[in-house]
Amino acid sequence: MEAPRLKVVYADDDALMRQGVSRLLAAEGMAVRACASGAEAIALCQQCSPDAVLLDIHMPGIDGVETARRLRSNPVTGTLRLVALTGRGTWDLRKKAMDAGFDEFLSKPIPADALLRALRG
Repeated sequence: MEAPRLKVVYADDDALMRQGVSRLLAAEGMAVRACASGAEAIALCQQCSPDAVLLDIHMPGIDGVETARRLRSNPVTGTLRLVALTGRGTWDLRKKAMDAGFDEFLSKPIPADALLRALRG
């Protein structure tokens, strides 16, 4: 019997990054719903019940850290696997992200195998 497809919501305001990562995840057999903001990610998570959420930390409006806090505080989305993605992997930012409820913190550039492991847990 074939394993169920992993459903992933991915939010990143960088269109090229969003496109490239979405293609990688789809090629690995994952069902990907991509969006450009934290607000869109929250709405998608409530609509499609993903297994994992990949969030860019630095997005305008609701950033990835606040998005994680909101997802964690909602009983419907509170147990989702959350993976942070950033181009600025400082210790302070990592701590802030983990305190917000992320399960994993990845700094760009990210090797494909590390990203896939983080999403699959």
